[in-house]
Amino acid sequence: MNHLNFLQYGLLGLPLAMLGIPLYVYLPTYYAEQSALGLTAVGSALLTARFADVITDPLIGWWSDRYQSRFSRTLQILVASVLLVIGVQQLWLPDLTTLSWWSLFFWSFVTYLAWTAVQIPYLAMAAELSTRSHTKTQLASYREGFAIIGVVLVLILPVILGLEHTQSEFYAQLFALFAFAMLIAAIVLTRLSKPITHRKANLVFCKTALRLWSEHPQVFRIMPSYFLNNLANALPATLFILFVSDYLKLEEYTGLFLLIYFSSGLLALPVWMRLSKRFGKRQTWQGSMLLASLSFIGVFFLEAGDLNGFLIVSLLTGLSLGVDIAMPASIQADITQKVKFENNHRPPIAGLLFGIWGMLTKLTLALAVGMAFPILDWSGTINAQDNTILWLYAGLPILLKLIAWRLLSRQA
Repeated sequence: MNHLNFLQYGLLGLPLAMLGIPLYVYLPTYYAEQSALGLTAVGSALLTARFADVITDPLIGWWSDRYQSRFSRTLQILVASVLLVIGVQQLWLPDLTTLSWWSLFFWSFVTYLAWTAVQIPYLAMAAELSTRSHTKTQLASYREGFAIIGVVLVLILPVILGLEHTQSEFYAQLFALFAFAMLIAAIVLTRLSKPITHRKANLVFCKTALRLWSEHPQVFRIMPSYFLNNLANALPATLFILFVSDYLKLEEYTGLFLLIYFSSGLLALPVWMRLSKRFGKRQTWQGSMLLASLSFIGVFFLEAGDLNGFLIVSLLTGLSLGVDIAMPASIQADITQKVKFENNHRPPIAGLLFGIWGMLTKLTLALAVGMAFPILDWSGTINAQDNTILWLYAGLPILLKLIAWRLLSRQA
């Protein structure tokens, strides 16, 4: 594969990443302030949709595997992309005067479902486009590199447009950019050389999953490390706004911190790719875990108003951002490609396994919210005199990353 092929594959990561911050951070407040629905109604509708979304990943992955011989991964992505654009349009540009709980839930569910239907076959393609191990790392790195660009674009867009994320004009401009990028990227992906196409398989969901568990347990061994490391990432992500505004008292610099964090991750990706080629993927991923853990120790030395200190922490922790996602996905792609059943037959199971992968990711996000917020509510305060948020934001993530590092060491 050449650099053009990597660009063709990675480009879709950009519009997909543009969804995260608006859907999870901006929109709940926007709906609560601008519509007749209150915080409780908005929160419950979005939470119900996200809960339903968690269980769809393995099912969509199984469906993608079962029908990929006649309904290719790229075609699946293209169709789901159209549905995703429709769902996002309904969420970002609704008629706020008639917005109801059911309409908010329905379009949230449709959007999450379509997002998953794009994401799972997209991840599975990285395991099928090449048999070369380093090529899969390059595919994952290009994907995550474009994803970081997508997040940075969303962060700087309000500044470029001179609009706030509480204004409908902002969502109109953002939607136009997202829809254009999404459809162009999906079309470009169809021009990529076709991934490995397996023969038609009459896969039964539960039977396939149980068979993998009994005959090929190695495909699941990396998942505990991935889950714990993702939970370690989800906790500071969930608490970031609270930590910056209530503990550091630096709310006006939130955008700057995020920009430094994501830019650092983007610039570091090529270095991590070279390291993985020289030292191996597991060792490189472990190195990024240790770097992030050491960097998070700096949080314990911060005080309210420490702008420069947190800029340094954001820069150092951001170095591990892209590789923390790209490297485990590349390792899983390697493992997936080695699975064989009877008669040396390689079954189409990449979608199912990356569906489980997606489900674990969403569970960590839900668990982070479910753990952190009740504990903070119990502590009653967020300030420099109460260290509860310090241990949730940095202490527990460090511990989780070290456990994930240790589990990964045992697999070497």
